[in-house]
Amino acid sequence: MGQRLRQSSLRRELLHYVILLSVCLIAMVLLGVLLNRLAINAGLVVHANYDERRVLDAEPGIQNASTFSPELIPEDIPYAVVDKDTLRVVEGTLDPSREAAAVRAIQNRSSYQGQAVYRVVEREQEYVVLHYKVRSRFTLPWLRAHFPDYEVTTLIIGIISIISIVLAVTTIFARRLQRQFDRIQKLTVRIRNRDLSMEEERSPIKEFDDVLASLQEMAKALEESLQAQWRTETRKREQISALAHDIKIPVTIIRGNAELLSLDDQSEEHAGYTEYILNATSRIEEYVSLLIHISKTEQDMAIALKPTSLRDFAAELIQDVSGYVGQRRLEIVLDQEETVTLEPAFDRELLLRAIMNILTNAADHTPDGGEIRLAVSASNRIVSFRVTDSGPGFTREGLEQATQLFYMGDKSRSAKGHYGIGLTFAHNVARLHQGSLRLANRPQGGAEVTLEIPARQN
Repeated sequence: MGQRLRQSSLRRELLHYVILLSVCLIAMVLLGVLLNRLAINAGLVVHANYDERRVLDAEPGIQNASTFSPELIPEDIPYAVVDKDTLRVVEGTLDPSREAAAVRAIQNRSSYQGQAVYRVVEREQEYVVLHYKVRSRFTLPWLRAHFPDYEVTTLIIGIISIISIVLAVTTIFARRLQRQFDRIQKLTVRIRNRDLSMEEERSPIKEFDDVLASLQEMAKALEESLQAQWRTETRKREQISALAHDIKIPVTIIRGNAELLSLDDQSEEHAGYTEYILNATSRIEEYVSLLIHISKTEQDMAIALKPTSLRDFAAELIQDVSGYVGQRRLEIVLDQEETVTLEPAFDRELLLRAIMNILTNAADHTPDGGEIRLAVSASNRIVSFRVTDSGPGFTREGLEQATQLFYMGDKSRSAKGHYGIGLTFAHNVARLHQGSLRLANRPQGGAEVTLEIPARQN
């Protein structure tokens, strides 16, 4: 047994995230309080009521002094001396824009405007109005010149700290989850690529571990299914190959005896029978040869890639299919672009036979008076051979299964002497060249088969 993995759950992970975030925020607040206390003790910052205490301490001296003097005013406290009779400012350091507020404070005996305070001290001939704010502030002039007031600075630092803590804690939590998602993604990529031989993957989070276990069970089932499919296909190839070779021997004997009979003097009737036997054995040998080729191509047999003139190749195809059609009233048309002067590398013999299977299939399903068209095009990437006919086209089932070996279910395109081999062979040849074979029906009627291969250059 493997070592037991200590697991958590998503709910517990989320709870850990909330607790960690809360602890960090509380620690930030406590640190802020501590730093504020240290700044006050160091004389860098004063309490919010610092100026108020100084004004209250100075008020008796201002009120009882025989003659007013600016020295009576605490340092850094703006003030205004207002005549009792005219209520006009006589002297002071108060900003002129605040003089009206100072006069209103005299009329109201005192004035509070938010954190701003206008403190009125009454003397015999005048009023002295002192202006201060109930808020903490920096004591050093340099700090006051380069920073907002202390409370705004503290608020900005607090907001930045909160955002930083939330981002940091969230990033830690997200990375922990991302590692689990990466495990799942890695596993799904390996399954998609059919790399199914893998070691057991575990996750410390239960929900992710369940997903990983399900994916690994699916991978195991898929591996068993693919192995069973591979064994089935291997047996099928072996049986087809054995059957083809077993058939080839008696067919060769029949052909040899028929050829010997044809050398004797025979009546016209017997000569016809002999010719019929020879033609039938030729057709059987052709199908046996196709079966042998198919069994080899399915085992990834080697292909001989050689530079080939597309123009000559297309001309040979037209010549061969014209000979196959013979005296039938079918129009054979070749469409080739100027790019067919290229000489891409492919296996000439295999590709010639594959496209001929497509062309003869089209000829067999095209009625007299119809047209078969071969379009050849090439680029630096793709060589394309497209065969179209004016026959009945494919059924929906035929479009899906026509490249399967021995498929003969497409009644619309069934023809005497066809056993579902030709398109299978063409499909395998295209696959050997790392290309593709596509089947379609044309809107105006008829079938369209396109074989494309990469335009390799040797």
